[in-house]
Amino acid sequence: MALDIELFQGESRQLVRTEPLIALLKPAFAAETAPFKGRPRFVLMLRNDPGPDTYEPDAHDTGTDTYEGDLHLTNLRADFGYIHVAIHMEGRVVYQKPYSVNSLVGPVLARLAREISPEERQWAFRIAGLPSPEDGESAQRLPPVVDGTDDIDVSRSTRLPFGIRPAAEPEIPLLDLAEYGVTLSDTGAPVTVLLGTGVQRSLMEMELSTEIEEGGFLVGRAFRRADDPALHAVIVDEVLPAEHSGASLMHFTFTGDSFRAMSRTLGDRQLVGWYHTHLFQTERTIGLSRTDIDLHRDTFRRPWQVAALINLTSRRRVLTCYASSDDWMAPCPIRNLDDDPDSHRSTHPSLGHH
Repeated sequence: MALDIELFQGESRQLVRTEPLIALLKPAFAAETAPFKGRPRFVLMLRNDPGPDTYEPDAHDTGTDTYEGDLHLTNLRADFGYIHVAIHMEGRVVYQKPYSVNSLVGPVLARLAREISPEERQWAFRIAGLPSPEDGESAQRLPPVVDGTDDIDVSRSTRLPFGIRPAAEPEIPLLDLAEYGVTLSDTGAPVTVLLGTGVQRSLMEMELSTEIEEGGFLVGRAFRRADDPALHAVIVDEVLPAEHSGASLMHFTFTGDSFRAMSRTLGDRQLVGWYHTHLFQTERTIGLSRTDIDLHRDTFRRPWQVAALINLTSRRRVLTCYASSDDWMAPCPIRNLDDDPDSHRSTHPSLGHH
């Protein structure tokens, strides 16, 4: 299915331009296709995960060194927030990479908007032709095929030879963050993350694939904050890459074998969270995908367990941690406790290097 980009101008969102998506993007990949012969064939795969709904370009995006004023570009279909680009030439895939939709088409549309009306600041766009929840059949899920049935008489009482009851949670000790020299501007964060010796270096320098997402477990100790026992802090002592995980360019998941392998090395320590990579740059309004959030809420249910996200590009890694907070995932302040004085600092909400 060929996809078009529709560009809307002003607060009234008047449609001013419709362009084929692939034709619009081809010039942006000129450097990637230049070493090869023949015409490139683009294969685009959109992912139905919410992404950032606004894009604010800088001077470079608008093609001028003196651009002034705020140009706001709203993505009207941010529910399809990610896109995987594959370029085929000479009978093979010569380039493939995932992007957020805004980071890919935003710079192109910002330049186009400036050409159409340099004075206009309010713009919007959407990828036309995408299914929506109101589209009837596109929102339906086929019922499962019944392979067999059995009758259960719930009126009969059967005494089971065993009982099931919740295990008592161990008491979480208190931790005085001041003893670690931690001062927080966001004192209401649900979890404060303290990286033990060598952990930041491991996360920032460990070998990670640029072809598929990778992930693993964060092992350490959980505490209640002495200044507010309703809030938590964790000290991450070790990073354990997951074994037997499932992954692709835009997806990561654990298996039962992943947890069994991890539990053999856990010992008396606690599973304080997990981490995984995204193979595209971080943005102010982008973080965990809907799939990531579902995985965290279904699997890492303790209030002090965190989800660490490493946005990985060829030049930079950015680490951000999140914890459950009511109905959303809140960013967590990160403190590096490494002995290296140059990296002994508090950051919020992310930690990274170029």
